[in-house]
Amino acid sequence: MLEYSQNIPQKQPSQLLNCLTATATYSPNSLFDNMGRVCFIAVTNNKALPPTTEKQLRDTFQKYDRDGDGHLSKAELANAFKSLGSHMPNWRARRALHHADADGDKNISLEELNEVVKYAAKHGYVLG
Repeated sequence: MLEYSQNIPQKQPSQLLNCLTATATYSPNSLFDNMGRVCFIAVTNNKALPPTTEKQLRDTFQKYDRDGDGHLSKAELANAFKSLGSHMPNWRARRALHHADADGDKNISLEELNEVVKYAAKHGYVLG
């Protein structure tokens, strides 16, 4: 549970984040990561979701190549991230392009897809 006060003084964004995370309280279903963000454990019927393999993530991304050209556009990436549960799929797609688009063509080729898969796995995306 995150507690906050409406009387928080105007501060720089980083100071405001520190202020908000400093007032967060521990909940048995959550924990803080090393950046001070609250991470939630995903459960289904009180059982943790099984880990997703990189092959499963790769297959999910390939499924969103709607036009079949062997490249994922930003829109196709955003749809894939949305299906993986992203709350901000367009932002996540831009970040994935930034990390994986080696040739700068604003598309992810099959060769570059491995980097997108690593990026998605690093940020905890699972199939649910």
